[in-house]
Amino acid sequence: MPQPAQRTRPRTSTAVLATLLTVPCALLTLLPTVVAPPRAWAEPADQTVSLPSLGAGKVLRFPGREHQLTLNLPVLPGLAPTALTGTVQLPPLAARAVLEAWSGDRLLDRVELPRDPRANVRISLAGAEIRDGTATVALSSSLVPEPGLCPEDWTGRPMTLADAAVTYFGEEQQPATVAEFLPPVLNRLTVYTPAEPSRTESAAVLALSTAVTARYTRQPVAIDFRRIDSGTTVPDHPPAFLERQVVIKEASDTGLRLSGGPAPLLTVSGDEKTLPTQMRLLTSDLARAALAPSATVLGLPAAPQLAPEHTTLGALGQNQLSATAVGYVRVEFAVDQTRLGRPSSNVRINLLGNHTPLPDTLNGQIAVAVGDRQIAAWPVRPSGRFDEWVTIPSELLSRFTTVSVTLQQAGLTHGCGLEQPVTLTIDPDGEVDSEAAKPPVPGGLGALPQGLLPDVRVGLRTPGFADTVRAAQVLIAVQRLTAVPLRPELVSFDDAAHGDRPAVLIAADGSTTETPDLPLVRTGDTLIVYGDDAELDTRIDLRPPLTFGSLQAVWTGQRMVVVATSTQAPEHLDRLLNWLLDDPDRSYRLSGPVLLQAGDREPEFFDPTADTAEEYTPGRTAESPVALGRKLTVAALAALGVGIVIAAGILLRRRRSRRRP
Repeated sequence: MPQPAQRTRPRTSTAVLATLLTVPCALLTLLPTVVAPPRAWAEPADQTVSLPSLGAGKVLRFPGREHQLTLNLPVLPGLAPTALTGTVQLPPLAARAVLEAWSGDRLLDRVELPRDPRANVRISLAGAEIRDGTATVALSSSLVPEPGLCPEDWTGRPMTLADAAVTYFGEEQQPATVAEFLPPVLNRLTVYTPAEPSRTESAAVLALSTAVTARYTRQPVAIDFRRIDSGTTVPDHPPAFLERQVVIKEASDTGLRLSGGPAPLLTVSGDEKTLPTQMRLLTSDLARAALAPSATVLGLPAAPQLAPEHTTLGALGQNQLSATAVGYVRVEFAVDQTRLGRPSSNVRINLLGNHTPLPDTLNGQIAVAVGDRQIAAWPVRPSGRFDEWVTIPSELLSRFTTVSVTLQQAGLTHGCGLEQPVTLTIDPDGEVDSEAAKPPVPGGLGALPQGLLPDVRVGLRTPGFADTVRAAQVLIAVQRLTAVPLRPELVSFDDAAHGDRPAVLIAADGSTTETPDLPLVRTGDTLIVYGDDAELDTRIDLRPPLTFGSLQAVWTGQRMVVVATSTQAPEHLDRLLNWLLDDPDRSYRLSGPVLLQAGDREPEFFDPTADTAEEYTPGRTAESPVALGRKLTVAALAALGVGIVIAAGILLRRRRSRRRP
């Protein structure tokens, strides 16, 4: 997974900070009744938070005989980290392994790791030094091979710690000021809006959803949307562990107000001009200055987002560019098109760096690869320095393109334990050049979110709570892919459908006549898969007609358009969107032009124009790969429809048999 961008504090002046004024503490007359449900006092207890929820990876890897990695663990309000737990797996031929936890020069714990294939371990973090709300812990591993064996390294099959989690002790402290409202780690955000939200309120929901998702990019934050019906008590449940609750309301009074107590609720209110500004305050660094239960910001300009043609690896978030190993050392980094700010092509990288100079008995080469394909190589130099430009072929570009730089040594060895490790380092100041890609590479859903940056228009065919939630779900799924904030602008459906800027269109009822031509549509009983021209269109009749919901992405020649629609069956679209958000990793699977949900099947990705390789048979003219790929796709859709028909027939026969005497 690519590393998210570090948040950039927008340029402001002391004059802006001076605009943080408190609003009256009385309840706003247009807001719903706010009741804080009673919460029983509880003794301090252990709380377990998974490592992904803390913004770290799912698995910790310890390659080589010795390895050290650093964890920066947030200290949660009222809680302190006490232990790290997980399931350890040792590499083959390892007779003994030790894992240590250090805080600075202080040893916190040392654990002799069991040799069981899937053994549970616990290493204490008690006493870790805490600075600026973060506990920094260094984990050091040491492996000893079995007697008589001399593995050069375990880089290919390293020791791993899976299902890792951090145990915290204490009682979660609820926020008392606006500045404390968003914690370092957030599990769930519950957003309350009127049952019939105004356009201003819907726009605020979209802005809040994307801003919070961008803030917690590396954390799988769940966002729940709830209606405020007449007489509804808000909040309708006490906050769970690391949950926050927000009410959005269009009103003449402007500001952010936090109700105190064991179940604090933040109310954000304002009119068409002021409500968006309050939203930006909540998720910006300036919120730290709002050290009061109520605050109002009078002016907070949005920071500009540029898509530079020239940047550096460091600016793309690639700063950990060094590795040490024996014989074979590799450094990997990602070129993130979302960090480039637009769909890109002709990506060139200036690889600056050095490696440990090799002795006269050794030589080698440095190779650069994308996936399994080598794109450049050069022999090592005596000085160990290198300065080379490499170009990533357009067909190898993806949303996140992983580039590996490998130093492979060859020559006379010195025997077991006598080889010296070599360090390979790449300078993060190396330049990265790119050009705008039109059309995007890759296309379809694979062009998200870069195809929607920086500003995206949103159009709702049926303005209201349901379509607002659907639009928010689409934006959340896309925003999870990058820390670069999307900037949704809610406009009329016609303006979004016919404009010249990237757009997200919500047409849950199937009204797509004003949208660009979609790759997959249904007209009556006919399912149509559109090709690059009319001669490549494919049509198939299904009776009963196939009912489905879909998320489709098309390039119109000048912009990217994402359409969430259905065949007059919005429940299928809702199932698709709920499925997409249930697992944060599913956003990374977005590819091809269509994500489809039909019947009781899980949503599936379809690419009508996918190339399909075919073996050559002498004496036979092969079909074009594009045509074959389209036929296979249509066959799959037809099978889906036939399966639904068969299932319906079986169910009907069973019901008839039950009616017989």
